[in-house]
Amino acid sequence: MILVLAYDLRRAGGIERLSLQVLQALDGLGIQHRVVATRRLGPGWIGRQLGRCWFVLQLLWWLPKAKAVFSMHVLLLRPLRLSDRWRITPKRQSRYCWLHGIEVWGAHLEGVRSDLLRCTALAASSSFTSAQVQSKVALVPPITVVHPYIAVSEKPPPRDQFPDKSQGGGLRLLTVARMDANERYKGHDQVLQALHLLCGRGELPSALRWRVVGCGDDQQRLEKQTIALGLETWVQFLGPLSDQALCEEYQQCQLVVMPSAYGIAADGRSQGEGFGITYLEAAALGRPSIAALEGGHTDLILDGQSGWLVSTDPKDLAMLLRRLIIDPTQIERCGDKAKKRALTEFALAQQRQALMNVLQVR
Repeated sequence: MILVLAYDLRRAGGIERLSLQVLQALDGLGIQHRVVATRRLGPGWIGRQLGRCWFVLQLLWWLPKAKAVFSMHVLLLRPLRLSDRWRITPKRQSRYCWLHGIEVWGAHLEGVRSDLLRCTALAASSSFTSAQVQSKVALVPPITVVHPYIAVSEKPPPRDQFPDKSQGGGLRLLTVARMDANERYKGHDQVLQALHLLCGRGELPSALRWRVVGCGDDQQRLEKQTIALGLETWVQFLGPLSDQALCEEYQQCQLVVMPSAYGIAADGRSQGEGFGITYLEAAALGRPSIAALEGGHTDLILDGQSGWLVSTDPKDLAMLLRRLIIDPTQIERCGDKAKKRALTEFALAQQRQALMNVLQVR
């Protein structure tokens, strides 16, 4: 039996969705498993602490019964330090962990180094994250890149859902990302500045729309900035959406814009996309993305082929948007290639085979 450690699977985040994919894969491989997931047991600080205690108690109960442990996040390995110290862990128990991105980049890596070195093997969401860890940790366990997978209907959206090209540059741009004051690297400000540059040159078509999905403590600042730049006609903040409504937004847009920049600050803190499930969801529906030059998304997005990669300079993004406004046929060509790449190289079969390699299943 494999004991799977996961964050609260009732939440709608990318890591939680990936965890559900792994559980489905284990079912498909006929591997018995038990899930121990975090959850709050009440409101506020007390609820969080009660939830943590319950998680540890569950872990200590099931740990001695498990042949292996698969942690879906490196931070969930920390309670295992207690079990190792108290010698609760069976001697031959295998240990696996999934690496996503910023939690093992920069200064964060040093804090989890010992946990990683106790693992039998590791899975990484992208080649970028795998390379980051291998370049910094000596004698790191084997790392296999296991991409998230996507499964969508092959039926394309009705053509009348696309903006009328006769409107002159009526592009529909979409961003799906949290608006968190601590995660401004997602690129909302960069898009606003790029649109402002185009507007100042008289090159921002009146029919263009940028629709922003998500919420967070930085949304109000971004809305005020939109008004200050005189862009309220072109920008629409939609808030959080249901899965169905989000799918409709993907179908109705032409292009996803999320130039989420990678970087390591002077204090060692990191930022960027470990993979970026948004790009994959868009690609599966034939929508290419604009992303940053570095990050886990570069496994999916090939610059100028299945999307575009830009620097953090708003001028570069503005120049790219101007080209696409003038010649939107580039978007359709890249969208077709993005969809083919998503459905062939980021499918269930590929993920399952890679997962088997991690677990050494024959």
